[in-house]
Amino acid sequence: MTTPVTPASREPWTLMRVGGAPVVVDPTSLLLGLLVAASWFPAVSRVFTSPVTLLGVLVGAAAGVLLSVLLHELAHGLTGTVLGRRPVRYELMLLGGRTSFGPARDWAPWKDVLTSVSGPATNALLWLVTSWLSALALLPLPVGLTLWAVSWVNLALAVFNILPGLPLDGGHALSALVHQVTGRRELGQRLAAWGGLLIVAGMVWRWVLGPLVLEGRQPATFSLMLVALVGWTITSTSWQVLSLGRNSRAAVRLDLRRLVRPVKPLPASTPLAVVRAELAQGTSVVLVVEGADLLGLIDAQALVEAGLTRPSPGETALAGQVCQVLPAAAVSSDLDGVAGAEALKRARAVSRWLVLLERGQVLGAVPTGAR
Repeated sequence: MTTPVTPASREPWTLMRVGGAPVVVDPTSLLLGLLVAASWFPAVSRVFTSPVTLLGVLVGAAAGVLLSVLLHELAHGLTGTVLGRRPVRYELMLLGGRTSFGPARDWAPWKDVLTSVSGPATNALLWLVTSWLSALALLPLPVGLTLWAVSWVNLALAVFNILPGLPLDGGHALSALVHQVTGRRELGQRLAAWGGLLIVAGMVWRWVLGPLVLEGRQPATFSLMLVALVGWTITSTSWQVLSLGRNSRAAVRLDLRRLVRPVKPLPASTPLAVVRAELAQGTSVVLVVEGADLLGLIDAQALVEAGLTRPSPGETALAGQVCQVLPAAAVSSDLDGVAGAEALKRARAVSRWLVLLERGQVLGAVPTGAR
């Protein structure tokens, strides 16, 4: 899946870097581990009486799930890199993960299809491997049971994520496939959004209404929590794409191209005096680049904040030394409609500017209204 915004009050933890892209863990991802452990506790406690063994199995299974989500996201990143679009950020969150990508070269919708399905395909492969390992007679029972639990979670991740509804990987794949075949991006998004609402309806029937109507029993507490968390995420995304809300109907008319301001890409080795000159001549934002990588940006406000509006005697500062890092959420190829409005909203939380890309090329920057 692809890019949320983390509120300032709940900063993610940077776990490591893969290919230069940070792997960040949102604190809410710990709740995923707790939910997994809590759902398995009754069954596991009937098998093991030792508290140490019981805790080891639960922690091992929860860690295996989080590792599976990470490998799922890394698969997205690797596929995107091979096809010409490098990942700039991996995030692990409560309901899974997201991979954010930078500018693309010669991108086409069919590449989005492959990038999207690579995640569920990885979980399917992990299911096969862990299922085989869990069946080995040589493994101790706690290890075998842990692997067995992780294998079934990977199967669930593979099957659920490939369902054709936004914001699931299958929904993104369906949207891109329709775009590739018909040339109509909005049609693909709307079909995938309706798919998302159908998925939520199926979840509500299977785990909530079905037990009540057909079996006359109360739904399981864990099932209710899962349906509420996942169902809300899917419904809110689909609702916005389909423009069913008042704000969404306004957003559908948005065209960020009309708001774009001029930008100037400059190498990181550019003297700060040249940057000042560009800004003085009407450039709104200087984009600092190094090769094909976009490092950050400099605007007039940044110079004021750094006290660099006037040159100092013997000044040697370079653009790469004073630029502000450009967060992944401040770069978008969504230029209009609800997707453009969401991109602007995400950027507003982290940057004064949203840099727009069209066909892999920088189109300009739009002020977000942030200070």
